[in-house]
Amino acid sequence: MRICCNFFAYFAMLVKFFNRVKIKFLLFFVLLAFSELSLAQILVGPTLGPQISWTSFDDKDFRDSYTVKPVVGFHAGVNLSFRVRKRFFLHSALLYSLKGKIITSDTDPTFQNKVNYSFIELPLLYTYEMKGKVGASNREFKWYLGAGPNISYWLGGRGTLQGSQLNEAHLEKVNYKVVFNKDNDYVQEDQMNVEEANRFQLGLNLSAGIVFEPARNQKVMLTLRYEQGHTFLGKNGGGYFPVTNEYTDTMRARNNGFRLSLAYLFDLRTEERKKGKSTIDRKKPK
Repeated sequence: MRICCNFFAYFAMLVKFFNRVKIKFLLFFVLLAFSELSLAQILVGPTLGPQISWTSFDDKDFRDSYTVKPVVGFHAGVNLSFRVRKRFFLHSALLYSLKGKIITSDTDPTFQNKVNYSFIELPLLYTYEMKGKVGASNREFKWYLGAGPNISYWLGGRGTLQGSQLNEAHLEKVNYKVVFNKDNDYVQEDQMNVEEANRFQLGLNLSAGIVFEPARNQKVMLTLRYEQGHTFLGKNGGGYFPVTNEYTDTMRARNNGFRLSLAYLFDLRTEERKKGKSTIDRKKPK
């Protein structure tokens, strides 16, 4: 319990620090990863899982007029793990991630903007691993706590917009595609244009997980991760819809969410997997 309390206190300070020096903090983790990578035992394998995400808005007027709800998505990709020190590990992954939001109006009960965003993500998690035991059998397992940056690239998105103004134009709803940095005069009716998009995103992760080792140089990892976004989805401009002049989707918003990941990892080095196996030619005698 004391370790957990100290860790969460450390994480709170880390968040404040990260707000001031995002790039330096990110570079530290990247350099740490590459400096140790060539000497470490590397475990790699597939990872996937569900996630729930939402956006937090910087604009107070927007928060007073609209309510945001979370959406369920998923992520999938390749996970990588290696030991840095005795109990310290660096975990990373290359992921396809589906996030989003649902926005409703406090004044128009028919209004809803539901959208899913797709991202390519590269989380870097520095973790501290501990041992635990299960029941009377005293069977050991490993668990860990970790923190680190999340780098992502915004690929695009698709959404559905509906509301009273669309009804007046004899439209029940509009299914739209997210596009970036276009001239609003050339945006089509089935598009939402993010005028000043920040397609590269930075965030900060807090993670906890359990590790099982079914065989030598193999791991099964179950990880719960909280992501706090720090980069706005857009700058001053918002999300422009040609079909309505009453609503502009604010992009001064950050992604946040929880995700649960299951990963199976194995050793990349074939010589490690062959250790303990006999090299004797076992051909049957003629």
